[in-house]
This record gives sequence, C-alpha cells and structure tokens, in this order.
Amino acid sequence: WEAMRDEIEGKLPSTPSTMTIIGRVKAGVNVRNVNLNTLFQQFNGGGHPKAASATAKLDDESEAKEVLQGLVDELIDASLEQQLTVGDFMQSPVLSAKPTMTEKQVEDLFIRYDVRALPVVDDNNEVIGLVSYKEVSAAKMRLINKQEKRIRQIEKAAEQGKELPEGRPLESTLKGWMKQHVQTVEASLTMAEVEHVLLETDVGCIPVVVDNTKQLIGMVTRTDLLRQHRYYSSLHYHNKGFSDSIAARKPIIELRKKLKKFDIENE
Repeated sequence: WEAMRDEIEGKLPSTPSTMTIIGRVKAGVNVRNVNLNTLFQQFNGGGHPKAASATAKLDDESEAKEVLQGLVDELIDASLEQQLTVGDFMQSPVLSAKPTMTEKQVEDLFIRYDVRALPVVDDNNEVIGLVSYKEVSAAKMRLINKQEKRIRQIEKAAEQGKELPEGRPLESTLKGWMKQHVQTVEASLTMAEVEHVLLETDVGCIPVVVDNTKQLIGMVTRTDLLRQHRYYSSLHYHNKGFSDSIAARKPIIELRKKLKKFDIENE
C-alpha cells in the first residue's frame, strides 16, 4: 500500500503557490551585519535593512521548506563572516600603569579613576603585566607592616642610645608584585573567541593588543560582552578610567541631575 500511495502521489500534478516572507530584527539585538533588504531582493522584495518582506513564487508547496532553509543559511553565513571583532567594542584608549610606580602611586590611580584592574606597560607601550585591586591591597598591607617595623626599630635604638638604623626605602615598585605572563587578545579576534578566552581563563578583563605584537590599544571586560549580548538593556558603562562616548554617558548624567535635588546636605 505504501508503494502504491507513493506512486499515486508522485503522479499528482504540482500545485503552484506563493509564500509571503516577513523579516524583522528584534529590538535590542545587535545584528548590524544582516541586511534583510538585500536578502529579500532575490524574491523581488525589499524594505528596510532591519525590516523587509517578499513574496516567493513556488512551483509546489513542498519548496517552502527549502526556500526558508536557504534564507536561514544565508543569515548565518552573513553573521559568521562579519562578526564583531574585539576592536569594535573594546574600551580604548585605556589607562595603564608603569612598572616603576610605587604602591601609593598605583593606589592613587585606582581611587582617582575608579578602576578595578589596570594593564602594566613598559616604555614601548607593550603589555608586561596586569594589576588588580587585590594586588594593590596586598602590597599596601606589606608596606604598612614594614613601616611599623621601622618605627619599632627607631624606638628601640633611641631607648638603647644607639645610632638610628639606616633608612632604606620601604616602598616597592609595581614590577615586583604585579601579575606577570598575563593573557592578552588581539584586536582582530571575534566576540565569540574573546568570550571563550574570558571563560577559560576565568578573568574579568583582558588587555587588547595590536595583532602580532604586545602593543596595548585597549581593554575588554565581561561587562563589554554583556553589553554586546544585550543581556541587560539598561547596562551603562560609566568608568572614568576608560574612554566612552558622551552619548553613552548622557543617561547617567541626566539621571544624576534629577536625583541631585534629593541629596541630603551634611549639617
């Protein structure tokens, strides 16, 4: 019976039909490389790059699946070929520290620019390390311990009437306590590739360098990736340690102005 049914269906005349295709990019989704207007022109359709429609003529209704699959394949190919690279969304220019800085100097940078980590570069602007507030705190504690020990030595020498111990510098340079052999990424890497690196290394930020060099040109963080994925539509990046467009800062600035009238003055 199955063979007979297939033979009968195979002899049935095909039924020409049309299929209306409507495409629209979801609000908040970043697919700037997809152009629906261009995609639908093969069916004499068109519209806006992010919203278009077309009517496809089919010799048989069974062709609908093949047409739709072809459109999906083209969308995927376009997205893969023109993915966002790290250079498209990294924070640049970026603040950096020098290996000759002391604990106090590095701490001042963290406080002044409200940052949680900084790349360390040499005189050629090549990345040689990374310092986070964790390293700064540990270095500051070691410095306090050395200062207290120096005070005890001075007091003891004074009590015994001995000469004061030679005053060697207590502060140490960043080169001695920064993170070394840090992971960097090149600006040409795709968003998917740098996301994989962040997950594999379990770090919150990675310095971005010029391809095939160690030249620092930016920084990419987990926050940057979340923004690109649009996980949080209200996520703003307002960090004084990195450059940001005035347009991106405007919502926060306007909100701060509105809330300022509710500030309580200290009497």
